[in-house]
Amino acid sequence: MKCPNCGNELGEGKLLCENCGEEIKIVPDFDIELEDKLKESISVMIEDIAVENQSENDAASKDSDNERLEYTFEDDIKDELRDYLPKGLSKVHINKKITIAVSIVLLMSCLLVIVILSVNNYRYHSFDYQYEKAVVCAAHNNYPEAIGYLERALAIDSENLDVRFLLAKYYEKNGQQQGAISLLKEILGTDAEFAKRDEVYDMLLGIWEAKEDYAEMGDILKQCDVSRIVSKYNKYAALKPVFNKAGGVYDELISISLKGNAQGFVYYTLDGSVPTDNSSVYETPILLESGEYTIRAMFVNMYGVQSEVETQHYYISLSQPDNPVIDPESGEYKRPVLIEAFHDNDTKVYYTTDGSVPDKNSFRYIDPIEMPFGVSNFSFISIDESGLGSEVVNRSYHLEIQANFNPELALQVLKNSLWAEGKLLNVEGNVPNKLGMNQYKVNTIFQDGETVYYIVYEEYMDTLGKSHNTNNIYAIDVNTADLYKAYKVDEGVYNLQPFSE
Repeated sequence: MKCPNCGNELGEGKLLCENCGEEIKIVPDFDIELEDKLKESISVMIEDIAVENQSENDAASKDSDNERLEYTFEDDIKDELRDYLPKGLSKVHINKKITIAVSIVLLMSCLLVIVILSVNNYRYHSFDYQYEKAVVCAAHNNYPEAIGYLERALAIDSENLDVRFLLAKYYEKNGQQQGAISLLKEILGTDAEFAKRDEVYDMLLGIWEAKEDYAEMGDILKQCDVSRIVSKYNKYAALKPVFNKAGGVYDELISISLKGNAQGFVYYTLDGSVPTDNSSVYETPILLESGEYTIRAMFVNMYGVQSEVETQHYYISLSQPDNPVIDPESGEYKRPVLIEAFHDNDTKVYYTTDGSVPDKNSFRYIDPIEMPFGVSNFSFISIDESGLGSEVVNRSYHLEIQANFNPELALQVLKNSLWAEGKLLNVEGNVPNKLGMNQYKVNTIFQDGETVYYIVYEEYMDTLGKSHNTNNIYAIDVNTADLYKAYKVDEGVYNLQPFSE
């Protein structure tokens, strides 16, 4: 069959021309013109029959006054058709032939109406007709009518995802965004695989992006299984943080790093509680030593969208290194003593003197340590190559000596001598050409033969309160207060030179 408008060859069962959009009418619509044609046909038929029976009608009319007429179906037909008869035949007797002719015309009219109704019924229940009609309306930007046709098509085939997707597009074009969103979410919620699934995500996220509805975008991206879409809208996504190591049992010390999928912040807890935006913010790797750990973390992107919480459990099973052996033991001492630490070759020893727990950032023990003068407290720890530490070993010492000059008097002698030589402006320690001042402290004692000396270190204190080592060391005889310049040779060993040189 060809289109009566453009001559394009039509496909089987097509009711719309794919070339020009012309609707193909199987039976013309019933209208006023058709009624006029029916009246004209009936009048012609009646005139022909009337001429043929003229003589019979004349005879019948002469006897009409003497006969009693009965009301029959023919009379009814006559009344109905009186307006269609020519004026000259208005009183013509309608016989059975007229009745048959009129019945045929009425039957044909009924058949025509039935056909028209059948065609309309077919169109109403035809998916192809409704779909094609919708496409034609949309091509002419008539989206309200296109939506009506497509909604009917979807009612006929409710499982058709292509129709749902197209209807969502028409909704958006017509300003019905909520309807479009609902349809797109329905498509994504189906179990069936849809070839245009990424386009559905793209359209849905595009609508929310324009509305700045970042929470909805974040929620849908958590469920998105299309890598292209997740990559495209990555900055709006809030996926679970990525741990560099999976939970499990480890026989070595490990550090855990946490990473979000975009710019934002990772919050975590180590006590098993659910992290919030008030929890610790991840900045540096988390060191896991021996023991059991539960790390829970969540990611919050720059749009305030929170991810789900990711949880990992770790058990670190390590053999703790042996404690360092520290000599001497804690106690009071009257002579200079070196403090030594003995440890395994595969460990390193670190120590503090301020009471804090030592770690890899503390002072490292290399050689024997001079015992400080007065009261001192040491804390030692051995740390192996994996970073695991031993138990902390503490030592407390009190080093003092019987002397004619106590440390305060000895230091006063030193400052007076430096003032006399012009190296100090006064005994308070002010320095020439500088705003700061020198400070002096007895660090330890040194014994050379029978003579014992206070070893004094000089430091410069600037106006900001920061100390600087001047590398000047002095030795003071504890009994005579004789002064010397001292040069350290080794731990506990000094070379003395005359003070005045």
